[in-house]
Amino acid sequence: MYFKELALLLLSVFLSRYAGAQSNWYIEDPKVFEGGAVLGANFSQVDGDTYYGYHKIGLNVGGVVYAHFTKTFGASMELLYSQKGSRGESVLESPLVGTYVTKYYMNINYMEVPLTFHAIIRTIDLEAGVSYALLVKSKEWILSDKQVAIDPERTKFNSTDLEYIFGIGRKIYKGLHANIRFQYSITSIRPPERIPTNYGWGNNGQFNNLFNFRLMYLF
Repeated sequence: MYFKELALLLLSVFLSRYAGAQSNWYIEDPKVFEGGAVLGANFSQVDGDTYYGYHKIGLNVGGVVYAHFTKTFGASMELLYSQKGSRGESVLESPLVGTYVTKYYMNINYMEVPLTFHAIIRTIDLEAGVSYALLVKSKEWILSDKQVAIDPERTKFNSTDLEYIFGIGRKIYKGLHANIRFQYSITSIRPPERIPTNYGWGNNGQFNNLFNFRLMYLF
């Protein structure tokens, strides 16, 4: 009984302090402008290749500026380095080596500028917007039973990408916030004619499809 009462006491103290912190943030001491740092990870796939699943993990890091129009509505702009792409593997049979695993790697790295609008409902931050991305570096290769050559010029990706964004966030402690986003390309990142032979699906090209999980610290 002693441990149960102690646990209930600690929980009540934590909740009362947490509620007070939320009140100070959203009601008692609102800020018009904030800036901060973003650190997180992308979990990506590319629609239009021959694989599925969010198996490519990459960085999502940079800075953010946040403007509060009212206690409920605001907007933010970010400058991010964002690593996207695809990972896949298949178990195949070959007359040369028998059963083998072929692996596919696609790395596409961007400098990205998301612009999102926010609605704060109690302690939940809902956001929607768009992101413009400039391709910084790309690399694509295949491991198979025989060498597969990919010409980086003939299979190059588009130099820019435009994506829509939906996200949800919440303040964790003082200036620390957690954020989850879904992003998807509005325009293709590579047309069908530039996709390596046998590694494309459909006639619409390829599209970034990803979730990201981030921590933000706002000053």
